[in-house]
Amino acid sequence: MRRLYIAVPFLVYSLAYLFWMFRPVLAFFVLLNWLTFLLEYRYGGESREGEELVAFGVSMALLLLPLGGYITLFAEVFTAFMFAFEFFAVLMKAKGR
Repeated sequence: MRRLYIAVPFLVYSLAYLFWMFRPVLAFFVLLNWLTFLLEYRYGGESREGEELVAFGVSMALLLLPLGGYITLFAEVFTAFMFAFEFFAVLMKAKGR
């Protein structure tokens, strides 16, 4: 569980950046990153690798979002796929119970 907390400073940084430079598209992807983190925090935690992957993915995507251009597009697509994978993993886990 502690490995997931690596992403918290980046999530706080993203909120600060969002308050400084508000854009609705950026707000949507910051929200997706927060939801990905919360899904893994609440329903994940069975493997260290999964936590590390989510922490690294959230951190990387949040650092790349403010850069602009194609890098931002990559970060947005990466964020959407990461949220989708985490969401479907939680659904499959709930279906298996």
